[in-house]
Amino acid sequence: MKRFLIFLSIGFFGTSCEDVIVLDLNTAEERLSIDARIKMNPENTDPQVIALSLTGGFYDENIQWVTDAEVEILEVDNNITHPFLHDAVNPGHYILDFTPIFDLNYKLIILYNGETYESSVEQLIPATSIDTLLQGDETLFEGDEIEVIVTFTDDGSREDFYVLDFGYNNFLATKDEFYQGNAFTFSYFYEDLEPGDTAYITLYGADERYFNFMNAVIEQTEEGGDPFKTTPTSVRGNVYNSSEASHYPMGYFSISETYEASLVIE
Repeated sequence: MKRFLIFLSIGFFGTSCEDVIVLDLNTAEERLSIDARIKMNPENTDPQVIALSLTGGFYDENIQWVTDAEVEILEVDNNITHPFLHDAVNPGHYILDFTPIFDLNYKLIILYNGETYESSVEQLIPATSIDTLLQGDETLFEGDEIEVIVTFTDDGSREDFYVLDFGYNNFLATKDEFYQGNAFTFSYFYEDLEPGDTAYITLYGADERYFNFMNAVIEQTEEGGDPFKTTPTSVRGNVYNSSEASHYPMGYFSISETYEASLVIE
């Protein structure tokens, strides 16, 4: 059970009293949460990281990291496995020097708590580089937000979907329906950056299914929180429990070409 406190202030003849109403809320069944964003960036050779945790109640602040799972990526075409090793320095994080290749089929396989989790078959999805990052001078409601103007050019030879990571657990999913083959420019407003800070932006290639998943998750986490950790939502990803279907996990397995850019705030 999760207890939720609501404070009501009632004014009466110039005085006030405070009643406390305690509601018992059912906590959803604990599930495996999977952050498996595999990247291919020619300029970044950092190890790949897959993070595993357990979902908790909506107001839980502590992350329950999973440290005793077996994690691997299977090359379906060649039946070659790439095992990820648990990082003792960062609990719940499994790492491997692994570079995906275009036009190969991959599947994520996780063994945890006597159950097997498998993803759908995925391929490396292409992206495009970020052309420019510029600091603008527009603001939003508070008046102290930092505007960063982002421009990238879409590849007109295909239908593209993108996910942009702005850091601080902020994401945007977009498709090239209205800018196919053209430059796309938009503004993103940071609330917490100050002069001297650096804005880091990563652009991921996505397919339509991953685009739809991220759109749904972003909508349910607009008030804050990391959509890849203990998201208290029912958004289903592309990983399934092949041992017990009803004990499905949360999260997604994606393989994306990525491009990064940064801007020092003035």
